[in-house]
Amino acid sequence: MKILVVDDELVSRKKMQMIMEGIGECLAVENGTEALNAFRQAWESWVPFDLITLDIVMPDMDGTEVLNEIRKIEEERKIPKDKKVSIFMVTSQSEKDTIISCIRAGCDDFITKPFNRETVTKKLINKGFKVEGMPPEGDKPEEPVKEKKGIEKKGEFIESIINRFKRGEIDLPSMPRIHARFKELVDKGATLQNIAELLRQDAAITTKLINISNSSYYRGLVENKTLESAISRLGLETTKQTVSAIANRKMYTTNNKKYAQIVENLWLHSLSCAYASQVTASTARVRLEEDPFTLGLLHDIGKLILIQVVGEAEKRTQAANEDEVLEMFNALDAYHGKTGSILLKKWGFSERYILVSDHHHSLPSSENITKELQVVHFSNLLVKHMGFGRTEPFEVDLETAETAVLLNMDAGKIASIKAHVQEQMESTRQYIE
Repeated sequence: MKILVVDDELVSRKKMQMIMEGIGECLAVENGTEALNAFRQAWESWVPFDLITLDIVMPDMDGTEVLNEIRKIEEERKIPKDKKVSIFMVTSQSEKDTIISCIRAGCDDFITKPFNRETVTKKLINKGFKVEGMPPEGDKPEEPVKEKKGIEKKGEFIESIINRFKRGEIDLPSMPRIHARFKELVDKGATLQNIAELLRQDAAITTKLINISNSSYYRGLVENKTLESAISRLGLETTKQTVSAIANRKMYTTNNKKYAQIVENLWLHSLSCAYASQVTASTARVRLEEDPFTLGLLHDIGKLILIQVVGEAEKRTQAANEDEVLEMFNALDAYHGKTGSILLKKWGFSERYILVSDHHHSLPSSENITKELQVVHFSNLLVKHMGFGRTEPFEVDLETAETAVLLNMDAGKIASIKAHVQEQMESTRQYIE
């Protein structure tokens, strides 16, 4: 691997150079002009760089300008996307306002100062680079040719599903009725009595709201026995969120035993992300135009829909077998954001919900990095790291994630958010099953 380190500060440059020299062939330069010259010369010699670490704050040209120029050169040379150099911006907490412009300009990730070998190595591995003989995370030994052919057929099966979806040949589900009516009432400024009358039509929701209001997380001095008292204790916002969770829970069921655990894990991930989004927004003290809980709850709705669609298609075609399930869902992962955004648009949700669904897994893919997107992106990483909806926790350095920097998250705040999410999941999950 060929690496270019760009930093005007001597100590930081030497530190990064020492780390990178243990990973590949490394060249270090001290300003943007030298960086661009080295980048051009590498391409002219047909030995381009695989990775560039680029400091944001430099005297002659700042990192953002260098990044823009490199991407411009690649466009002019018509360099394919998979051949473009990976660029990691090196930044500090105080430079968070610059991060959004770097994402839009096409950087691949961030390394936050102060850094060390461990944090840099984790970043590289998470982005697919091989470090000291270690395969990228998730890499597996090459499979026999016979099995590869099966996977190729599975890819064709998935592509046919996606094409039908894009052509509008697959019916999308309707928003849960109680959720839609409740949303309509709240939007019109309904009174507590109006809301109680609606919710009383669903005995299950009524019972669960009363139970939740008496749970350890919300418990008061007196036990609630009526719906009105439960709504009063929870508050309108929490009642709205709880009704949304209960209503959507019914969608996370399947008669297909092969996918039952996958659907259940997806529900746990979505619910925990809803709580995390709510707590993250409060901790970061950001004012959102949309409800963070519902944003987190619905961010992966596209994945649920695709699972259901593929399951139904398999019943008709018998196109999958047990060995191909994991490979299939890895492929589906690339489509779920767009699928969710189409569904949320049909349901009448705002552009901010649609943006979160479409881009929560990749900030650089979005031209508009809203606060809602930042909160859900970070919360999604956090609950993956906690292991909700996963067989094992997702390894990620939360403190150095781009959205952690944007939201001013530090180790103390992250630990507090985790504790709140864990407590809410333990306290209320049983009532939303």
